Amino acid sequence: MKKKRIYNQTSLFGPLYAYLVVISPPDAVKRDIANIKHELNAIAEIGKRNLNSIAHITLTDKLTDESDFAATVANLLHGQQPFKVRLKSWEAFDHGHSVTLIIHLEEPAPVINLASLLKSASKTPHIAIAKRLPHETAAALGAYMQQLDYTAEWICKEVTVLRKLMSEKHLGWKDSFTIPLAAHE
Repeated sequence: MKKKRIYNQTSLFGPLYAYLVVISPPDAVKRDIANIKHELNAIAEIGKRNLNSIAHITLTDKLTDESDFAATVANLLHGQQPFKVRLKSWEAFDHGHSVTLIIHLEEPAPVINLASLLKSASKTPHIAIAKRLPHETAAALGAYMQQLDYTAEWICKEVTVLRKLMSEKHLGWKDSFTIPLAAHE
């Protein structure tokens, strides 16, 4: 049986950090997704966590005592070129116990490549609109989602590494590091 680490206790290996490595869309896309979430919430409650989650594409997440994981990410992504991201179409993932609504990427290969360089198993990059919705809520949102025809496009020039100290995880993501993709080597 694996012992659970106690986050607020001194460790032999140093403090434990949680990292989230993401592609952050332009502010206009973040606003559009936030507006979609508010419109959905007006139809049926999607929850504060979904409403407050800022639009992003997750590349990987990691728990580690490494305090400078952003440097590791920069080394792993060294030489990667900027690329076009295009959002197109939506889908509902039925997990059996809940439903997640997402917006697809038209050409996911460059994002999958970045994720694989970061040792992530993610093969379906997307932007989540709402996670862990009860089936009744997802059904109530069906008519709105059927009419949703959202597209957006931008050049991904960087990834963002978010960090939080697990002993203070209630404070959320406190640190942010930007890793630029190489324009030309």
